[in-house]
Amino acid sequence: MKRSNYFFAMICISLLGCMNPSVRTVNEKFFSEKHPTRLMVVRFEGKTDFVDDSTDYFISVLQPNKKIEVIRGQPVRVESPDITGAGNIAPLELGLREARGKGVDLLIMGKVTSHATSGMLNGFSTVRIYDVSTGDEVANFHRPSGKLFGYSEHQCVMAAVKRTAKDTLAILAR
Repeated sequence: MKRSNYFFAMICISLLGCMNPSVRTVNEKFFSEKHPTRLMVVRFEGKTDFVDDSTDYFISVLQPNKKIEVIRGQPVRVESPDITGAGNIAPLELGLREARGKGVDLLIMGKVTSHATSGMLNGFSTVRIYDVSTGDEVANFHRPSGKLFGYSEHQCVMAAVKRTAKDTLAILAR
């Protein structure tokens, strides 16, 4: 009996090592006072293997909501070494410039990356949502894949993107 308790404890401890934090911050006042109807999603940044698929998938989750118009933005900067190395999200000013030119209410910028070590995989998606009129960040989501087991980095990244897209849809569907 003690041996089975030991194995159960070891499994639980090893699973705790797989956990990654999620971040969800929303300016509730903004979304209760304003009801944005037009938004632009610029191409996600991060690992180049995932940026196009991630952007497409994110947009496909939002598009069924008929209350909002989703506009696909162009990449806001050329892929420099910091981007191909899974660098940071592009400077806000670049995205806002394009968004203001399109007359949208919200700008969505995102980043995707993954982590792979011997036997462990995870994908991550970060989405920042900005009020185009002020440039203020009104929501921010960071999600790991949430998968206990993954078959590829791509699968894990897409699972993380799905989670941030659902977070975004939840605040827009109010």
